[in-house]
Amino acid sequence: MNADKRGVFLYLLIDNGSLQDVSASYVGTDTQSHPSWLEPIYPERALEVSPLLMDVEAAYEAGEIDEVMGYLNAHRPALHVSIIESELRLAEIAQHLRRFIFVLDPEGKQFTLRFADCAVLEELSSVLTPSQWAVMRGPFSRWGMHDRSGSVIQLPPNESGAHSPTPLCLDRDQLVALDEASEPDHLIAKVQMMRHGAQLPGTVADQHAWAREAQRAWQAAHLSNPLFLLVLAEAMILSQGKILRIPDIKNVLATDDASIFRQRLQEIVRENVRSLTMESNAGKK
Repeated sequence: MNADKRGVFLYLLIDNGSLQDVSASYVGTDTQSHPSWLEPIYPERALEVSPLLMDVEAAYEAGEIDEVMGYLNAHRPALHVSIIESELRLAEIAQHLRRFIFVLDPEGKQFTLRFADCAVLEELSSVLTPSQWAVMRGPFSRWGMHDRSGSVIQLPPNESGAHSPTPLCLDRDQLVALDEASEPDHLIAKVQMMRHGAQLPGTVADQHAWAREAQRAWQAAHLSNPLFLLVLAEAMILSQGKILRIPDIKNVLATDDASIFRQRLQEIVRENVRSLTMESNAGKK
């Protein structure tokens, strides 16, 4: 589609790392196995976890738009999909995005930047400096991302005339901010594993809010053991965010034994599950 003319073209950027079951049909061992409307961002040795850039109109013209829609609809909300509009061709955008596969810390250590994950992408426009965001956002006329409610929100435009060299070098505060922003999602995934895949209460947005509140309470209590944070996040989600309202919770947070900490939180959840269920049912009437 984009080979002979310029215009504003529509692309989907897919966080392939979270969609292994869906993307298996296009993750091959060489670039010849990919359709012309799809461009992996990572090199061939990392295709299985590579973000995938898709030219929507080219897929339509090839009669393969259903394949694109399969990716788009793989999860709800679609935190694995952002939407790019640009005058650049598919290969040009892919080459631009490859500049941001890695970022550096102040000592020059390399970290992978998961910019195709909307949970990370949402933070970048505020965590990056204006010049860093300008160089990343620069060639796109619009860049929209899915949020946890299922809506598409537009990322802020490039407002800086300055440009940073790539790979981007992030300071300690920036790295900490990105780590803290991603922690609630990590906690939810771990709780899901602890519950053997059982459905968790609330919506995706609810679960994230509860995990974030647990993170803040853990930080406010000056706890350092990450196991305490995981246990607290589990209790927050299972109690539908209400466990921090329990009068005895301050004493529980002062417990320094992890096994006792979890036992006491589980007891509180069990003791309050009936009232929580009654509250939930009453709210639906």
